[in-house]
Amino acid sequence: MDAYDFCCESLKDLRLAHIKTWPEVGVRVLLGKCKALEKLCLEYVHALNDNDMIALSRSCSNLKSILLRLNLQRYSSDVSYCETRTSFTDASLYALALNCRMLQMVDLSFTGCSPDWPSEIGFTQQGFLVLIQSCPIHVLVLNNANFFDDEGMKALSSSPHLETLELILCHAVTDAGMRFIAHTPCLSNLTLRVCHHITDVGVAELGRAHKLESLVIEYCGEVSPQAAQGVAKSVHYSKDSSDALMKRIGLGIY
Repeated sequence: MDAYDFCCESLKDLRLAHIKTWPEVGVRVLLGKCKALEKLCLEYVHALNDNDMIALSRSCSNLKSILLRLNLQRYSSDVSYCETRTSFTDASLYALALNCRMLQMVDLSFTGCSPDWPSEIGFTQQGFLVLIQSCPIHVLVLNNANFFDDEGMKALSSSPHLETLELILCHAVTDAGMRFIAHTPCLSNLTLRVCHHITDVGVAELGRAHKLESLVIEYCGEVSPQAAQGVAKSVHYSKDSSDALMKRIGLGIY
């Protein structure tokens, strides 16, 4: 424990990327000391678990922004069973919802998780919505969130603070989800990337609401450029499927 005897009570912005920690030490001790932390970014940090996030939530009541880049890791509950999933479960979401009531920006990205195996992501839609409904979320980014579907979009549509929504590789979101989200009170910026179950029909639902300031549609194969025209004051449309785009949205090799 002497190795972690340093002062970081005034730290407001912390980013940890591509490092290896150990259960029971390391990140948990650090996060428990950062009482003024407002912005946290964890990118592919090895061996994180719910106790780390619980320690964070109890210490960092001023947290306003959290970005998590999570990949598949192996977790053993006992000697006879081992599961492969991302680092955190709903217990982390509940802790943030309970203790971090100033949270305004949430960015969640899941690398290597298959839409056919929802259990690979430790979060469920139920736990995720508890967080969204408990905090004044203004900006939400979901990348390859295979637990999130049209029912989640329906719940999001009642969020009184949500202004910016970005969905990337959210395969369970369809035109029905667009119909729900079009009625979100404050939503003004929407980005859709590689969402192949959204079609011109769903984009038309957005246009009828006449609420969007900006709309970005990239590589959504069932959406035509004609359907996107006029849906928002500012529209960016692209069918680019290049390697550069795939790396930018989290499909590249790290």
